Amino acid sequence: MHSPIIILLLVLMAFSPAHAKQVHIASINHQTPRLAVTQNIMSQIYQRLGHTMAIVNFPAKRSLIEVNKGTVNGELARTSIVEARYPNLIRIPYAIGTIKLVTLQTKNTPLVQQLADLKSRRVGVLRGYAMAEKISEHLTREIYNDLAGLFQGLMHGRVDVIFFSRLAAEHYIKKLKLEDKLVISEKSFMEIPLYHYLHNNSANIAQTLTEEMQKMHTTGELQNLIQSQEQSFLDAREN
Repeated sequence: MHSPIIILLLVLMAFSPAHAKQVHIASINHQTPRLAVTQNIMSQIYQRLGHTMAIVNFPAKRSLIEVNKGTVNGELARTSIVEARYPNLIRIPYAIGTIKLVTLQTKNTPLVQQLADLKSRRVGVLRGYAMAEKISEHLTREIYNDLAGLFQGLMHGRVDVIFFSRLAAEHYIKKLKLEDKLVISEKSFMEIPLYHYLHNNSANIAQTLTEEMQKMHTTGELQNLIQSQEQSFLDAREN
């Protein structure tokens, strides 16, 4: 006859997630506002599956290389353009945010109204940001390894314009107290959906994650989670 303690343990095991584990997810070591928001979103979704998400930080390009090699389980958030170069990635097919790509430039310089205006400008791009690299590949550009170098390049006149997401641009201008020195383009030149990626070795997790996010998307819960996390970030920024 089983003791009450053994029976309790058997019950708990029966109702625990069968494949609960810690999932190691790579992300860029520059903690941008968009990545901070996305980390909160995906952490909550993994918790619904009984998994714990652990972030492993790398430089932007190195992050994709390590995920493609299978060093970690997946990549936090990227645009679909990475798939051609990194074939071992499985895209979870539900967007977890959108990058609104804008330009930043110093005040009192001719404003960028359209991408064609960049042909006569020196453009600064952060290494590993695939879409910005793709757009600027035929322009006169400098590629920087970190955010500090990117902003210094703009402020010191080594480049005329830098690419950034609108959320991050607004955040850093305020954080670095550059409101009187920099201006953000009024229009977004692209709106690019972001996706979560897993390595082929984690196909089982990818399947359960896709099923869960499909349910959330159908009910509107996924969109509500994204919006609430974006608003929480903006509210915290104002305080």
